[in-house]
Amino acid sequence: MQEHSSVTMKRIIFVLLTALISPFIINCFFAYPQTDDFMYSHIARDMGFLKSQYHWYTTWTGRFMSTALLSVNPLVYNSLVGYKLAIALLIIAQLVSIYLLSDVLTKKTLSWQENLIFSLALLFAFLDQMDDIRSGLYWMAGVITYQVAMTLMILYFTLTLFINQDHKNDNLLFKSVVILIALLIGGTNEIVSVLVLLITAFITIYNYTVKKIISRFQIATIIVVTISTCLGLLAPGNFARLHEYGERRNLFISACDALTSSLSSLEVWITSPLTMILMCMIFVIVIGKPHLKMMFGCFNIVSSVCIFLLMIFICFFIPYWSTGMPPQNRVLNMIYLLFLIGWMINLAIIFAHFEETILKQIKKIPIKTGCVVGALYLFILFSLGTSNFILVTKDLLSGASFRYNAEMQVRESQIINSDSDICSLKNITNTPRSLFFFFIDHDGDYWVNRCYASYFGKKRITLIK
Repeated sequence: MQEHSSVTMKRIIFVLLTALISPFIINCFFAYPQTDDFMYSHIARDMGFLKSQYHWYTTWTGRFMSTALLSVNPLVYNSLVGYKLAIALLIIAQLVSIYLLSDVLTKKTLSWQENLIFSLALLFAFLDQMDDIRSGLYWMAGVITYQVAMTLMILYFTLTLFINQDHKNDNLLFKSVVILIALLIGGTNEIVSVLVLLITAFITIYNYTVKKIISRFQIATIIVVTISTCLGLLAPGNFARLHEYGERRNLFISACDALTSSLSSLEVWITSPLTMILMCMIFVIVIGKPHLKMMFGCFNIVSSVCIFLLMIFICFFIPYWSTGMPPQNRVLNMIYLLFLIGWMINLAIIFAHFEETILKQIKKIPIKTGCVVGALYLFILFSLGTSNFILVTKDLLSGASFRYNAEMQVRESQIINSDSDICSLKNITNTPRSLFFFFIDHDGDYWVNRCYASYFGKKRITLIK
């Protein structure tokens, strides 16, 4: 009877989480390309794949993996449906990557239902609380440069841990995939490439400390990651782009700003109600699985927390030092996902060490009083906070997303069917907060206007004043 109730509860939670995530996926099919989407697409189409890669690498960025993907994105082949489908599939890919990482970290201690529920909960927390959902989920250029990078990073470490856990997994296929991802990941974005290099070094040092040996595979991985990172960071295009930000700031000032910003963000993220719910889930999982308690209890809390804080600090330091500015919204999205994963791992380690102490304190709290206070506290936090789920759901139910997509396609049809090389368009009137951030300007020479015009084969496109 108890087992049946447990299965029923899991099914209810699964259905609830699926329903919470569904609006984010549905909204993908009302997204419309913006700004850089047209720039990368028209250059790839005009120059060809190889020449466009050379162009980006030498004049603008060393993100060779990201520019390669953007040069074959569906817009290059005039597929708007493919554009929408691609960003929807990324959400599924992120869920799969989180599930696989959780499975490896727990060494299959959790059932697949428990693992799926936790993965769905973590993904929902990320989608609901990401800093800017427009550039983080519904904009191809941002999705490929940052979200794809994080997904690759998760898969890279998942496979690395998978190989190290069991000799049966130590085969040529898995090793080849890890090496391939290691080669590509340096060309995603600067933050991810640096993090992968540092964490790979930490894993190698840890293995040497415990096993007193470094395998050829680990040496090869370090070499490939280092080469890939250097190819990305030392690209001529990076230095050319940095000139647009002026002189780089003092190292000490950048470090202070990064430390202040990272601590402020951590304070907000840790006290988020969804983070607290995930924290409760981690606690229940750890105390309910003795094997997990023993496994995570082997790790040193201080070392783990210090590595976690260092990774978060680096994520903020790189933008401050390279551009003199705080991380952009789409970068914060990526850092937030890294935080969620890292913080959950550290909580598992903390709970494994202090389970008995925490349980003693919980038992001292009256059940009714504790439930009322906890529920009231979460209600206040939810009321004061923002929710992307509410934002997206409102845009869908009100029809704002539908009207925006329809209006943008009307504008596209007007351009395509125009016999003139110079087009003037009315500004759009439907701008859903979950999807829209920029159209075109009144100035035909503005870079967005020029990219928009080039993509549709026009000399000039402007807004009617």
